[in-house]
Amino acid sequence: MEQYNPEQLQQTYRTLQSGDPRMRAIRTAAAAAEQANDLPWAIRFHHDLIHESVFSGDRYQALVDFPQYLALVKRDSALEQENLWDTLWMFKWIVEAATEFYQIEKKQVLGWFSEYRRMLLENGYSLRSWYEKRAIFFSYCDRAKMRLDFESFQEAKRDGMGDGEASELDSVVRFALEIGDQEKAMQAANQIFDRNLRTEEVPCKTYHYLLRDAIRRGDTEAAENYAVPLRPLCSGQRFQLEPIGMVLCYDALTNPERGLQFYAKNRELREGSRNPFLCFWFDRGAARLLTAAAEQGLSGRDAAGAILTPEQLAADAQERLQSCRMLAEKFDARNRSDYFISEL
Repeated sequence: MEQYNPEQLQQTYRTLQSGDPRMRAIRTAAAAAEQANDLPWAIRFHHDLIHESVFSGDRYQALVDFPQYLALVKRDSALEQENLWDTLWMFKWIVEAATEFYQIEKKQVLGWFSEYRRMLLENGYSLRSWYEKRAIFFSYCDRAKMRLDFESFQEAKRDGMGDGEASELDSVVRFALEIGDQEKAMQAANQIFDRNLRTEEVPCKTYHYLLRDAIRRGDTEAAENYAVPLRPLCSGQRFQLEPIGMVLCYDALTNPERGLQFYAKNRELREGSRNPFLCFWFDRGAARLLTAAAEQGLSGRDAAGAILTPEQLAADAQERLQSCRMLAEKFDARNRSDYFISEL
């Protein structure tokens, strides 16, 4: 039997390709550490597995592994305190990711929020990040609570648990538009644009929120202003299927021929995704685009390059719509709401 060497195990998985190959190796390392009763390294390996799943996987593995991580850190009070910062940051990842998987029961999601709140308060942190993340979850199931959490988020003090100014301004854009305060949303958005604030997701998400709002209001001129910069920011990005789907909705309204090209460029991302939330938004946009293209008598091409007739595009649209309905029913059943069905 090969001798247990945690440093070597870590070095090995760090050389592997991100995503599934690395996660498999980390799971093996975590199992080896637990078998060796090496609690510090077991905690470290589970942390790395959750991080890899959140930033290079589909997030679901993180949700599955997180309870095990929590159980490990709670075995030893000294290790629990030593890993406090990492645990709090993981809570942020987990409560946000849980929104995207109908497989995680609502009771479990709210339980994680309660535990995250308790840990923040016990360790002297602001609840600003907690209100922000919970508002995201409530935006799909309880609009009144979302509004209250958004207000509390703005009032709570900033501290080291925040995601930074760009992300927080982006959240203001999102929730201000949700409650119909376009003036506040544009003030926050203009700060992002004028100061060229950047993260991995900002300003991509910002343009997405603004485009969605413009489409809902029927303002095609404003929609064009947001769709143009959004298109290159989201295209080809597998974690940006939601804004990609919104661009497809825009193209369905304005230029289905252009939309078919954008769809063909990004559909492979959808086929490789196991995130049901992201798949819903892509399929929703694809269904609208393919329907519009078929109605205009346009032809497309499949992944192998074969020509698709308008009739075939219409059939593909129905398949995407069926996928959307299935996912919408599962999300709404979990959330006990009708948000996703109403979005169809």
